[in-house]
Amino acid sequence: MIVELIHNPASGTYSEHRLDALSHAFQACGAQVRLGRTESDGLFDILPDCDLVCVSGGDGALQLVVASMARAEILKPLCVFPAGTVNLVARELGYSDDPEIFAREVMAGYLDKEKSRLAAPMAAFDGQPFVACLSAGPDGQAVALHDPALKKRFGGAAYGWSLIRLLGNWPQFRFSLALDMSDETTDHLNCSAFYVIKARHYAGNWVLAPAARLDSRHFHVILLTRARRRDFLRFITHIALGRDPARLDFVKCLPAYRLTMIAKDEISRSAAFQADGDTLETQPHEIRMTGQTVTYCLPLAD
Repeated sequence: MIVELIHNPASGTYSEHRLDALSHAFQACGAQVRLGRTESDGLFDILPDCDLVCVSGGDGALQLVVASMARAEILKPLCVFPAGTVNLVARELGYSDDPEIFAREVMAGYLDKEKSRLAAPMAAFDGQPFVACLSAGPDGQAVALHDPALKKRFGGAAYGWSLIRLLGNWPQFRFSLALDMSDETTDHLNCSAFYVIKARHYAGNWVLAPAARLDSRHFHVILLTRARRRDFLRFITHIALGRDPARLDFVKCLPAYRLTMIAKDEISRSAAFQADGDTLETQPHEIRMTGQTVTYCLPLAD
């Protein structure tokens, strides 16, 4: 059995020692391991003769690998070792961050094809796949402002510091969204910030969309009809306390399979967008379910 182990040397918690431990753990389970690494331009190859693709990194690295597999039409099962800053997909699917436990549980899951596979329909912005989340508003600005050195040293706390820096120059954006709903209707809405969510978790342990599932054929759109400082602080506090943000009067949560976006003024056209923790070079116009699927190999505990 060949495991294609792809790592992200730029991830928030990259450790050569942990990567070696993960490689040795797979070998101890009887697998042959081939090492590869992600490239920021996404132009790297995954050899199709592997049996399992393992990503050691966060959601950004996973996004690059999923895009590469989709481009090359590689249909091998995929797993992710949580070695990034936030690791939403790894958290969602219950992967261990201990190399030996991870390798043992993934190898057990690989052998049990009936119980340990999850087919996750893919979402994409302007044709580029993402795996967990995309957002615009204060959250997108904070990701754009973060200091990579602080992220390397303090992990996700670097984004919190960016939000604090934003308080002195708080963004006020206006977006117009058209949502093609799962009931085949189209809804037109205006908002100041929005999130497109494929998984329940967001920014770590927080649950932003309780009904969201990786194996769903639609995503959830959480939109804030207003996002002033006090509104956003209420929103963040609500999530931190484990409450459903859709209960707030300025928050809506809607399932959809396609979204088109128009920034309504010059300031909004300069708004930063993020997908899976990385700032996008340009604002996306369309976000949609693609019809393609990525298959995760789930961990199977002893």
